[in-house]
Amino acid sequence: MHKQNYQYILNRVQTPTRYSGNEINTVKKDLSLVDLTFALAFPDLYEIGTSHFGLQILYSILNKREDIAAERFFAPAPDMEALMREKKVPCLSMETRTPLGCFDIIGVSLLYELNFTNILTLFDLSGIPFYADQRDAEFPLIIAGGPCAFNPEPLADFFDAFVIGDGEQVITQVADTVIAFKKAGDGQKKTLLRMLSRIKGVYVPSFFTVSRDGDGHQMLTPLYEDHSRIKRAILPELTFADFPMSPIVPFGKPVHDRLRLEIARGCSRGCRFCQAGMIYRPVRERSLEDLLEITQASLATTGYSDISLLSLSTGDYSQLPALMEALLLLSQGQCNAISLPSIRAEKLTPQLMALIKSVRKTGFTIAPEAGTQRLRDIINKNLTEESIAKTVENALSLGWKNIKLYFMTGLPFEQMDDIQGIADLTRRLASSYTRGKQMINASATCFIPKAHTPFQNHAQMTLDQTLEKLQYLKDNLRHPKVKLKWQDPKMSLIEGVWSRGDRSLSPLLVKAFELGCRLDGWSDHFNFSLWEQAFEATGIEPAFYTSRQRTPGEPLPWDHIDAGIKKAFLENELKKAEEMSLTPDCRENACTGCGICDFKTIAPVVQKNNGGRDTSSDIIPDKNPAGQSARLPDDAFIKYELKFSKLDDARFFGHLEMATIFQRAVKRTGFAVKYSKGFNPSMRISFATALPLGMESEAESLYIYLEKGLTPQSIMSALNAQLPRDIAITDCGLFRKSPLPPTPRDTYQISFAAPCIRQPELDRFLALSEFMVEDMSKKGKIRKTDLRKALLSVRLISPIRLEMTLIPYNARIVRPTEILAKGFGVDDIVVTDARIKKLK
Repeated sequence: MHKQNYQYILNRVQTPTRYSGNEINTVKKDLSLVDLTFALAFPDLYEIGTSHFGLQILYSILNKREDIAAERFFAPAPDMEALMREKKVPCLSMETRTPLGCFDIIGVSLLYELNFTNILTLFDLSGIPFYADQRDAEFPLIIAGGPCAFNPEPLADFFDAFVIGDGEQVITQVADTVIAFKKAGDGQKKTLLRMLSRIKGVYVPSFFTVSRDGDGHQMLTPLYEDHSRIKRAILPELTFADFPMSPIVPFGKPVHDRLRLEIARGCSRGCRFCQAGMIYRPVRERSLEDLLEITQASLATTGYSDISLLSLSTGDYSQLPALMEALLLLSQGQCNAISLPSIRAEKLTPQLMALIKSVRKTGFTIAPEAGTQRLRDIINKNLTEESIAKTVENALSLGWKNIKLYFMTGLPFEQMDDIQGIADLTRRLASSYTRGKQMINASATCFIPKAHTPFQNHAQMTLDQTLEKLQYLKDNLRHPKVKLKWQDPKMSLIEGVWSRGDRSLSPLLVKAFELGCRLDGWSDHFNFSLWEQAFEATGIEPAFYTSRQRTPGEPLPWDHIDAGIKKAFLENELKKAEEMSLTPDCRENACTGCGICDFKTIAPVVQKNNGGRDTSSDIIPDKNPAGQSARLPDDAFIKYELKFSKLDDARFFGHLEMATIFQRAVKRTGFAVKYSKGFNPSMRISFATALPLGMESEAESLYIYLEKGLTPQSIMSALNAQLPRDIAITDCGLFRKSPLPPTPRDTYQISFAAPCIRQPELDRFLALSEFMVEDMSKKGKIRKTDLRKALLSVRLISPIRLEMTLIPYNARIVRPTEILAKGFGVDDIVVTDARIKKLK
């Protein structure tokens, strides 16, 4: 019943591909035949969640095991949530549409504090109690991981356990423990939690009792001596085995729609405000050989055109020029862009600059963070204005059209001169280096102190201070080549509360959810007034967590979490900040004594620079991924016409999504295909018509130029093996242009949920000589259409099904929905819910 209602719901929501599933490289198993079912829940919209590389890693690791089935969940948009509540449909998995509450384990990714209310949305829709102590062993084990887990206390009451640190090895240990627990048949949740607490990196909040000191600070007392301080789990090196070789290819438009290569993890530059730079240490670079083998396999299994190099500091990868050169050779003309998010000026060698010129540019970000050298030294940015200017100059000269400068306001020891410095620096760069249509986008956000950083005790700016400094920038940073962007300071306030909060915030989250807070990380959904009501209702004062300066030695909510960085190191870094003293990068200098490395099992992994040797001859395993040929001359191709059907769930694909689906399917076949000319070539593929979203069809046509010599049967077989379920090539042949094409006529079968139209109503419409309607064309002009002349025939097959044949009116294609709504007067909601299929 849930699945039937889900189909009904998808007819009504915006962007139904967020929920339809069946993407390329998904894994579907019979859940009754595995020992463990694992729900991977990402508490944000699909387009954000599918762009998270960590989710892909865990999905791949778990599904490689025959005894485990992992499936995905994402937060619903408000329209979807409302319909799910109306139809009493719980959260269903993307793979098999199984309810969230039916899984053995629910693993939630904690990447952003403003996603926290979305977690409760997933629980509430699924009938899962919010608080862990209200859930016995009959409910799923609910765990969480990610950067926000390094201060787990604000969510401690809601989760059974947290994974602190790298999840690749811990996730399988957790899975094995739960499988063993199920087989033992103990049935006591506390027994399972005790077993989990012995895994390095796993934190069980219920094994600590909470008290308060005289100043209201949270104090935690462990119940077990061996579970008093939770050490972060660290993956010693990035191996080939842990990488998702066949990542899921989303059908919708994710934020990052490209092949992602994690080239390194960790950063040792030592920015004192940066939590990621502390909690992901040490630096671990992936080998060049592994990266190229991964790329070769992944291009073949995904059909992607673009590659993004993932790292906290991509430009620091030791063999970046060699990697770039090898990737370009490996892609054999099929890769249109390699994303380099940021490269420092000192890393731009002549070899690397020449390689960059040969690829399409995506985005380029430079993060000065502060507007003056004084403040950059305080935060240990190790970046001079000369280096910033040189990087901007190089990036613009290499072809980037837009440069993003990232700044923070409210940094420790900041003065108004530093805010003025942001305006002055940005204007100087824009005046000196931008030409033509080139622009600089300056982004300003509020500094939020984070756990496990040298500035973790520092006060966050008040809302009034943040607004004052932002207004100063708006007034003083004016330049025709500069666009200033900023994060809503009110969002920063809420983020700050959750960043350094403790368990007293539990009722605040529940109250905010009950008041309607959802998708708080999205500016068009964020509602600060609801948060104000939640603060007032729970008696929680935001300033206690944000703008209050922590005193030295004050107990911090995350003191029991061992991120691997010595507290003495953090204290020393704070002292050096006060002295404006720099700490060098340990990759190029002596060990700084942060404490993360034992130099036995945990140590930096840095690849040896190859000194510019030729990578093409001995590193690239195969220069022809997926059988793709280098681009052939134009006369090597011939135009084919393909007929295909688009049925059932495929009706939720929009036209642009269909184009992308077919392009990537063609790439996965390995067929040589013709591309347009120019710097940004596109595949020569076109569709006869654009089928509306929600409509099915038995007979659509597309045209594509493929290499000569392919048989129609081989094209059909290869493409059908790569296309998603419910899309199928039904015929293929050489394109033959008809001298006098016949007048097109399309027949549609329309099914309703209940009787809504009778034959006499159809007969009355057919008896009309004309039925004129007006609408607005895409060019903004009023156009008139005679729906009666467009309707060639219509007949009622049954009380809930009719068939109609339509022809164009004045070259305009008339859709059956127009006939139903305007001609027959069928209610708009009934029209939306109808199943419309275009017949052969």
